[in-house]
Amino acid sequence: MRELNFQFSCQLSFSESVTDHAFLLRCLPRQAREQEILSLNLQVVPEGVQLFSGRDSFGNQTMSGWVPEEHRDLSYQVSGAICRDDMQEEAPEYLPCFAYPSAMTKPSPEMSGYLQELELTGSPSQKAQALAEALHERLEYVPGSTSIYTTAAEAFRQGIGVCQDFAHIFLALARLAGIPARYVCGLPMGEGATHAWAEIWQDGHWLGYDPTRNRLADETYITLAVGRDYGDCPIERGVFHGTALQTQQAFMQVWEKE
Repeated sequence: MRELNFQFSCQLSFSESVTDHAFLLRCLPRQAREQEILSLNLQVVPEGVQLFSGRDSFGNQTMSGWVPEEHRDLSYQVSGAICRDDMQEEAPEYLPCFAYPSAMTKPSPEMSGYLQELELTGSPSQKAQALAEALHERLEYVPGSTSIYTTAAEAFRQGIGVCQDFAHIFLALARLAGIPARYVCGLPMGEGATHAWAEIWQDGHWLGYDPTRNRLADETYITLAVGRDYGDCPIERGVFHGTALQTQQAFMQVWEKE
């Protein structure tokens, strides 16, 4: 069991004023027995924006809002404390969609051949561990080399990518190997950018694997949202009226309570 403090901030800046900006955030930690929210604070600027709480079809907490006035910036910051205890995990509901390819995780013939060469054996967790290790060795982490729209097949062909691509390729191959798996975005211990990893389903439990860092996603990881792939659970998504270009700056920090 670990008690973790965290903070996450994001600022969206526009090259010119925009209006009628509707947005949906998945920046709040998932509430679960293995991830208890002890305290939580969310601030959104411009101030006075009315927020509406909800849940998507994967059980992720959402906050939606609308800024009708002209503005050139939108920022949000969430902070709080989490108690992480994987021994307390309650058997969750299993969704069959996690066993099949999704829009961003369709395997290519090249990926199918690679999986056959790996000759994965053992339990689902043993196969997942071997797969994560193999991908960590095969792929190169190169910031800016892909976009949020890059598919698993495209990133695999290039051999480079970021954490989203590592997770997508892992998901595509795990599902191809008969292992149900889901995409996870969240906050790992340390500071920097948000992160993505994957979880597999075994014996009524979700087990986390981080192929980017070649390690288990354990109690030092805070889950924000899950889905079939990135497309199901972006941390921020929105539309606005205007012709502005948008830039984003984000920073997160997770540390263990002393």
